[in-house]
Amino acid sequence: MEWNSKKLSDIQSHDSKIQIGIRRVGVCDIPKIIRRKRFGSYNELSALIDVYVDLQSTKRGIHMSRNIEAINDVIAELASEVISDSEDLCVQIAKKVMEVQPGANYAEVNLVADYEMTTYSDAIARDKTSVYKLHAGAHAEKIGDNIRISKIIGAEVEGTTVCPCSQELSKDFAKEKLVKEGFSEYQIDRIVDVVPLAAHNQRSKAILLFEQPKEAERIELEDIIQIIETSMSSPVHEVLKRKDEQAVVVYSHSRPVFVEDVVRIILQKVADKYKNQHDDTIISVKQVNYESIHQHNAVAEVRTTLKKLKEQLIG
Repeated sequence: MEWNSKKLSDIQSHDSKIQIGIRRVGVCDIPKIIRRKRFGSYNELSALIDVYVDLQSTKRGIHMSRNIEAINDVIAELASEVISDSEDLCVQIAKKVMEVQPGANYAEVNLVADYEMTTYSDAIARDKTSVYKLHAGAHAEKIGDNIRISKIIGAEVEGTTVCPCSQELSKDFAKEKLVKEGFSEYQIDRIVDVVPLAAHNQRSKAILLFEQPKEAERIELEDIIQIIETSMSSPVHEVLKRKDEQAVVVYSHSRPVFVEDVVRIILQKVADKYKNQHDDTIISVKQVNYESIHQHNAVAEVRTTLKKLKEQLIG
């Protein structure tokens, strides 16, 4: 018995009854295993990929399966090669999607994957291995007869932040107590400067993304992770012995930062490290502090170009 009819209607190609264009339509959270090689080492990324295109107002829908086929085709073409740049993989998928989706003027690809990396922790004065989130992507847009392509690379990193406000309040309290105990003003100032004082702290998360022209010099993921991780009060660690736990607490309480501080520290480091990058590079930073004594969380976010960032810092 045959399970297919002779006629297979293409409903997606029919005219739309409500003629409104859609900027992004597609498929998301497509699981893929990607074999990657960087700095002579191989690693496998368990990735989730999103693929979108725009839809003309006159068309009923896109062919969703073509987006998935575009991913499979690009990965199959690269099967004999080693993928070194996740963002370049996204660029190739975006270009392929533009080819297979008739009438599309815009394509967007996003990739997120777990990424294990060894970094040096100043808090415990040795290396540690952690799992981070790799973010990569690409945008492709038709401009006249040409296609403008941009690539995206970034990371999501967890850390710890210590609240400067609560620590200052603890200092106020400590000073009053020490005065009552008969300590001199000089002794009190020395004590509060030397001894780490109580403050509430938060588990925090920062995301730093760079969107660049396709031809721009590559920005290394490892450098992005280091910038983020060293901008908070302390990195988080998987295993801590007692002396390490003591070191992390003392270290983080010597570096209190607000959610706003972290974003600004990240941007300052970005400006210092990438001053020779393309001025049109778009920088997106988002910091979230998961509060420990409040029911709400704190968020700070900036999206700017490298040119505007440098102008602000000079001004």
